[in-house]
Amino acid sequence: MSFGSLNWTAFCSASNEFGVDKAGWAESICQHIGGQSYSAAAEAPTWLQMLGSGVFTMVWTAFGAFLIAFFLGSLLGVSRTLPNKWLAGVGNVYVEIFRNVPLIVQLFFWAFIFPEFLPHSISSGSGELVAGGWWKGLLNTHPAAIGVFALGLYTAARVSEHIRAGILTVSRGQKFAASAMGFTTAQSYRYVVLPVAYRMVWPTVTSEAMNVFKNSAVLYALSVLNFFAYTKTMREETSQDIVILILSTPVYLVVTYSIKYLMVWIEKKMAVPGLGSGGK
Repeated sequence: MSFGSLNWTAFCSASNEFGVDKAGWAESICQHIGGQSYSAAAEAPTWLQMLGSGVFTMVWTAFGAFLIAFFLGSLLGVSRTLPNKWLAGVGNVYVEIFRNVPLIVQLFFWAFIFPEFLPHSISSGSGELVAGGWWKGLLNTHPAAIGVFALGLYTAARVSEHIRAGILTVSRGQKFAASAMGFTTAQSYRYVVLPVAYRMVWPTVTSEAMNVFKNSAVLYALSVLNFFAYTKTMREETSQDIVILILSTPVYLVVTYSIKYLMVWIEKKMAVPGLGSGGK
């Protein structure tokens, strides 16, 4: 099971994550392929189990962030095309800020700077009255929540650009037809403009969906125990860099391509012949 210095059974050696219940699926696999590295009596679960847990964390945090990005990005994209200059201005400022500041900087801002502007409250960690105590407590106990929030806001700026571009590609004739039918601005966007715009820009939204899953790796900077965080820790503990990278690369490919095919399936379901991408 090993080639030279490449120890493929390292995934079945005990991790450094104590206090975590062992998973039956990982134990069963390692009983068959673990070789000398596997020990059923080890207190800590195997690295295989922890990597699986990291994949699950990566998927749900990225999915949550994309939901925030899609709905907030849609709202911003609409506001930036409205005749109301104030709403359009707010949307433009948001996009310019969040699109041009690196994600890692934004993560640190929401984690360490933003709570200093919040009212004082009791910190769950120290029990003292500090600025943004509840936010700091949330960061300590559920860092993934802060990470999902920050990644969603960052990606929303990018999604907004796609939605705005899609709205601008809708022909003036369709907009005039909606007005002639007596639609209000809200009704015009809901029934005419957005259905066309979404079909136009769905391929680019698919790219953002794939990007948000890849960008979720950066959440390890907030101590979010995702797949990247566990691979990083495992590399430091086992020194099996090549083996770990050989495994982690296909995992990212499988996840991102799964998202791609899901988005393509949605695109085909909402395609209208002769309209937008996928039309024939």
